[in-house]
Amino acid sequence: MKKFDVSILTASILILGLAVIGVSQAKEAAPTDAVVAKIGDTTITQSQMYDAMKEKAGPSAMTQLVAAELFRLEANAQGITVSDEELDKMINPIKEKLGSPEKFKEYLESKHVTETELRQKTGLILMRDKMLDKAFPVTEEQIKAYYEKYKKDKYKNQTLEQARADIIDSVKNKNRRANIDKWLEDLRKKYNVQIMDPALEEKKDTESK
Repeated sequence: MKKFDVSILTASILILGLAVIGVSQAKEAAPTDAVVAKIGDTTITQSQMYDAMKEKAGPSAMTQLVAAELFRLEANAQGITVSDEELDKMINPIKEKLGSPEKFKEYLESKHVTETELRQKTGLILMRDKMLDKAFPVTEEQIKAYYEKYKKDKYKNQTLEQARADIIDSVKNKNRRANIDKWLEDLRKKYNVQIMDPALEEKKDTESK
């Protein structure tokens, strides 16, 4: 049975887990601007909190939200879906590892999601991976090269055929990591992504140039 790593799923979900809080973007608090905190005679308003969050994490959150929508659009264009059975294969091992419904509930609360939201976000990850695997399929050459590289340690007691399934999973993950940035950039161009607020544009690293 394929080993399931809860931490990998959790990390992937967190990548897609941010949500933009719908509050006023006004630079100055309007009379109806809700107060979210008080410190003595000083108040912090909803719009002030939003501005601080936007400055700190806005570009990252926007990038994640755009990516999630691109996954949905492209999966729909390609006719790629995720079944309930596929979701169960991902979610049920978490429940089994945690051991009880109460522990699973605590897990969901710690991630600030409901089970429905967890399934939705997991579905996006599975759709993304299906599309990447289709765009960058594992080749026989990659399988043989991976086996040759690790046959003296990781696969020292296995033939190529015995190790094939594990190698395919490993190479799939390698292909996804190697190609996802370029693939996403191509999708952004395909669907003409435009960020209307410059403050939410992800900054490009130009220090090394």
